[in-house]
Amino acid sequence: MRMTPEKERLLTWLMTPREDREPRKQADLAREMGLDPTTISNWKNDSEFLEEWNRRYLKGIGSPETKNEIMSTLLRTATDPDDPKHVQAAKAYFEIEGSLRPVKNQVDISVSAKAPSDLSDDELKKLLAAKADDELARRREVS
Repeated sequence: MRMTPEKERLLTWLMTPREDREPRKQADLAREMGLDPTTISNWKNDSEFLEEWNRRYLKGIGSPETKNEIMSTLLRTATDPDDPKHVQAAKAYFEIEGSLRPVKNQVDISVSAKAPSDLSDDELKKLLAAKADDELARRREVS
């Protein structure tokens, strides 16, 4: 997709938080750029434009600056006892930071058996016969 200056302007505007956008409305942006508002709507529905918008969005939210800002905000909220969400923020902060890990039920299962290649010929024959007997018994139960 060829990125014209108008498309670049639109992407920059779309990547700006709504409360910080100038102009505030998409129709006003179209007028500012000398475009019909449907042109912007069409661009926003174009698959190549959407791909570029998504690529830039993912790059922005994954940037170290964004992550640092989020962690700083969580930390400020978590350490403010007057904030009603400080407990939730503290929990989220520690989960992301990694020092608070949920305790998982741990089950230790140990299986000790010889691998088929470690079995003697007689052991292998017995194992196969037992499996065959089990399968025949299962078939008799089903019919």
